[in-house]
Formats: sequence, C-alpha cells, structure tokens
Amino acid sequence: MVPRTVLTPRRQILYVCDSCLNSARPSRRALWATDRAITTASSQSQPLPPQRGVRPARRPIVLKAGIPILPQPYTSQRFYSAETSTAQFVASGIAPLPHRRLISLSGDDAPKFLHGLITNNVDSTRLSPFYSAFLDARGRVLWDVFVWVWPELVAKERNWACYIEVDANEVETLKKHLKKHKLRSKIAIKDVPEDGAEGIRVWAAWGGAHEKVQEWSEIAGLEDPRAPGLYRYLANADRDTIAEGVQPVDTKQYHIQRYLHGVPEGQVDIPREASLPMECNIDLNGGIDFKKGCYVGQELTIRTKHTGVVRKRILPIRLHSKDAQVLQDTTEITKFDPSFSPEPLPNTDIKTLDDSGSMKKGRATGKIVAAIGNVGLALCRLENMTPMRVSAEGGTYKPGAQYGVDVNGEVVKVQPVLHDWFVKRKQALWDREDRKKIMNTREQDSAELE
Repeated sequence: MVPRTVLTPRRQILYVCDSCLNSARPSRRALWATDRAITTASSQSQPLPPQRGVRPARRPIVLKAGIPILPQPYTSQRFYSAETSTAQFVASGIAPLPHRRLISLSGDDAPKFLHGLITNNVDSTRLSPFYSAFLDARGRVLWDVFVWVWPELVAKERNWACYIEVDANEVETLKKHLKKHKLRSKIAIKDVPEDGAEGIRVWAAWGGAHEKVQEWSEIAGLEDPRAPGLYRYLANADRDTIAEGVQPVDTKQYHIQRYLHGVPEGQVDIPREASLPMECNIDLNGGIDFKKGCYVGQELTIRTKHTGVVRKRILPIRLHSKDAQVLQDTTEITKFDPSFSPEPLPNTDIKTLDDSGSMKKGRATGKIVAAIGNVGLALCRLENMTPMRVSAEGGTYKPGAQYGVDVNGEVVKVQPVLHDWFVKRKQALWDREDRKKIMNTREQDSAELE
C-alpha cells in the first residue's frame, strides 16, 4: 500500500513545532495535533503538497570553496554611532553646500503654479528669495525648500522665474512632483547645473564671515530666516570662495551650526511624508503664510493654526554622559565637544530618568533627530521636556527633571535648549494672550495718534 497523508476537513497547517504545540491552549493544541496527523512513512517518501501563499525556502549561497552560507536571522539595529566626531568648532566661516541642488522654474504661469503647491505666498511682484515647504494632501512635509528669485533672473527669463533649492537626493522626485501637477500650465522645469560655465552652487556663511562676502562672488543672497547669524548665497560654480581672504571649511561645520541653532534641513532631519510643518518649525521660520489661498496640504495646517496647539517641535539638544552634572540653564549651548561618544542614532527614544539616573518605563518624551559630538536635534514634547505650555491642561514637566537615551546599554543624558529668540517667535505667532496684548497695544497707539 502506498503511504498517504491523512487530511482533515479543516485548513491544513504546514508545520507547528513541538514548543508551540506544548505552550498552546488545550483546544488549539488538539486542533493542531489533528492537523499534524501524518504517517511516518508518508513524511519520508512523499512531500507535502504545496500550500498557497507559502514562500519556498531560500537556497543557501555556495562559495567557490564549497562552504554554504545560510541566510542569517534579523538582528536589531544598533542605536548608536561607533565613530566619534573629529570636527572642530568654527565660530565664523563659509562652506559650500553640495547636499543642496537647484531646479529652475519659469514661464507665464510659474508664480500661480508654485503658489498652489507651497506653504508660502508667491506672486509675480515678489522678487526676493524666501523659505517655504511642499506638503502632501495630508499636510505632511514633502520637502523644505528655499525659493530663489531676484530681479536679474526675472529680467533674463523675461517672466517671473525662480530656482528651487532642495535636498540633492530629492531633485528627481521633486521634478516628478512638479510635472505631475503641471497639466496645461505654461511653465518650464529644468535642472540647474552644478559645474561648468552655467553651474551654480549653494553656499552658507555664519558668524562674522558674511561681512566679508564680496559682491562680485555672489549671484544672490539672503539672511537665513531660520535662525539669527546664518546667511545663504548662490554663486557661480567656478568660484573657490565667496569671501576674499576666507578659506571655505568642511560642510560638517555648517551642520554643527544648524544643530546649535535648532535648524532641521533635508530628508535626514525632515523625512518625507512623516513630519508636520509646525513640528519642524517651518511656521516660526517664516515658511508658512497662514493668510494665503488654497494650496496642497492647507486644510490640516490651517486647522492646527486655529486650534493653537503644537505639542511637539524640533529643538537643539546637549548630550551629557550619565555621571555629568547637567546645568539648568537651557537657553544656550555653551560648548561643542567633538570627542563626545557615543552619539545616538536618529529615531532613538528619549525618556525621563529616575533619581538613580536610569530610564523610566513608559511613553517616550521625544526622539533623536541627529547628533554630532555633544550637540544635535530632537523632536521634543514641549510640555514634557520644557517649561513651555501649549494647552490649557498643561503637561508633566517638572523643573530639574532629566532625560536620556539608551545607547548600547549606556545612558546618555539629553538636555533640550530653548533659545530666547525661539521662545519669542513662538509667543508672537501662537500665544493668544500675547497676540491680544499686541493688538490692544496697536489699538491704543492708533487712538493716541488720532
């Protein structure tokens, strides 16, 4: 007699190990035991019939030496950086930004077209560069951008035109996004070359270096609205420097300056379709016009503005070792330490520390965004990690509370920093009582003039 598999009327289970069988509930154990009713002879001589939806086992890879390499099981990601930063602090300098690229947008319908896609106001009379963002239909940030427009460019194109500065890795994706919404709009979308006679590159300056930038070297420039003391320029690609007598420094110095000021930028800090514009401080940095007309992603943005509640924002942070004495001054980052180690990786949870310095269980109070040395960025719950209040009920913040991250079993303390200018921006735009005071002051001034 040919051995055969005994099938049950129920759906057959391919395999259940003895450990799972023994630990299952009695009713399920009986069900699985029935489904496994296969004779010893049949299991040896006749393979099981193929099951629908079951992926076949992977064949091992065999090297020339004949040693098979079996697929390795998944291991958890390491949530720290094993390398220490070697960048020294440069208080004043200039740096090229190769991680940023330009896209040219021109044509009769260019201002109207762009106006319907970004968070800031665009019209044909605007002839100066500005900061903005593209959103998806859910109100999440797609790209943070600078829109470069200046009189000479408009005169050259004979129409309103601009260069859109975006993360270099997102140029093609943004171009596809623009072309998808083009329809019958009379616009032209082109790459701006990085090299050659027509090449243009993005530069940054900070500290006192912007005072040495020469007019002959720059095509256009602006004071970066995201933080005081930062400046931005476009220059011809053949320029080795934009400031006479000033040698450019490594781009990492620019990132350190961003982190010191709490400025997120690009896909590393603002992942596409994951962040809200207010969480990235685009509103506080002048990147959102709350009075403009309809644009993609406007609904959630305006609704959030009317509710007046933004619970999380990206803030600059200081990192300390577990045994370090943390200063209670949270208004400035006093010193950059490039040798600090280990650096936590992005998306590492920040939690409250107990009296012994160990991490408490429960909900995270924030997440690491980026870090270099002992400085970085973190998405923080304002009412849990800072004295700022954003709602009537308040949060769980307590003066003297400490926070940290688990870095390979070691606790690294995380201290959020609230710059004075950041607090003032937030109060001016979001605090209703302050807005009422401002309006009352304006009314009183008007009455006195009359």
